[in-house]
Amino acid sequence: QRRVHGRKRKINWKAIAAKLPIAQTPDQKQKRMQMFNGFDPNGNGYLSLAEVDKGIRDVLGIQDLFDCKPAIMRAWQAAKKINPSQTGLSQDYVTRSEFRMLLVYLKRYFELFVMFDTIDTGDDRRLDINEFTAAVPKLEAWGVKIYYPEQQFKALDKNGGGQVLFNEFAEWAITQSLEIQDTDPELEEPTTTTGNKAKGAYLDRQRNKGNTIDFKLIASRCPVSMSASDKAKRDELFKLFDPNGNGYLSLAEVDKGLRDVLRLDVVFDAKPAIMRAWQAAKSVSTKGKAALGADYVTRSEFRVLLVYLKRYFELFVMFDTIASLGEQRFGFEEFKAAVPKLAEWGIKITDPNAEFRAIDVNGGGKVLFIEFADWAIKKELTMNVYD
Repeated sequence: QRRVHGRKRKINWKAIAAKLPIAQTPDQKQKRMQMFNGFDPNGNGYLSLAEVDKGIRDVLGIQDLFDCKPAIMRAWQAAKKINPSQTGLSQDYVTRSEFRMLLVYLKRYFELFVMFDTIDTGDDRRLDINEFTAAVPKLEAWGVKIYYPEQQFKALDKNGGGQVLFNEFAEWAITQSLEIQDTDPELEEPTTTTGNKAKGAYLDRQRNKGNTIDFKLIASRCPVSMSASDKAKRDELFKLFDPNGNGYLSLAEVDKGLRDVLRLDVVFDAKPAIMRAWQAAKSVSTKGKAALGADYVTRSEFRVLLVYLKRYFELFVMFDTIASLGEQRFGFEEFKAAVPKLAEWGIKITDPNAEFRAIDVNGGGKVLFIEFADWAIKKELTMNVYD
């Protein structure tokens, strides 16, 4: 089972393995061929990170894996490097010949993320020396004996920042051949969230980290006006976001730029908002756009990306406020309880049942962020935080 920001959720490892056909048998090869087609709706033979993310949810139907964006990111980055010499385009996508290894990596990095999340008792997506030392017995159960925790931690913490991120932990764990045992009691015994929390998982995590969401600071670091000063700032920012200078921003580069260039950790932690902003921005300018540009944000779309980042982050904070059970979705009871808050944000709801059904497009009884965001934009919901 997986602990998700302070709570636990049962994980059916056998069901996940059954949905990932990685064997070299004719039957599994055929399943992979059909699965790749499902992941690749436009039929161009290349899978972007966004297509892999969507395929995990819509084709594989593995919600636990879909929720683990760091694991998906690492698996995609590893898989797309397997056969880099096919074409220039293939170096930034997962091709059909790399798809089996993508599934292998998804399974492996998801397992590693569950380990990492178990150790990360502070729920801040990084480990400190105290968390690592406390996890020594757990790490031994997973296959590595540690006699000198402090020295081992320093070996993991490559940049010497005093915090170990998931990518650092994953690289180390792979070299140590760490593996979760099916008999691990902590990963089998589920717990449930009780009580009525006023905030969702994301907001709780920021509060636990001591972070305050300063919307005016976010606005000041996202130059979106048409003034000469803001245009000059955007030009410099784009170059910093685009370290290889190819004129295209991948989702990974946008993600890294938010953390390292804009230094907006609260936005960096809101992965669903980043994903939606990137997907919206890369579709803005289609005139004369090369095939490569269709799956990247170009310089001409960068201003709109910053606009969307602000907007979708605001919507994500709204969404997380409603999702009071700490999940990345909310049900009817949570929506009904949020009716007064929605009125503050600009919409008066007289029939919560009908409105909830309108938002829940797929009729699953739960509203995901993408569904909420589409509805909220049409309804012009806003907290007026950037005024």
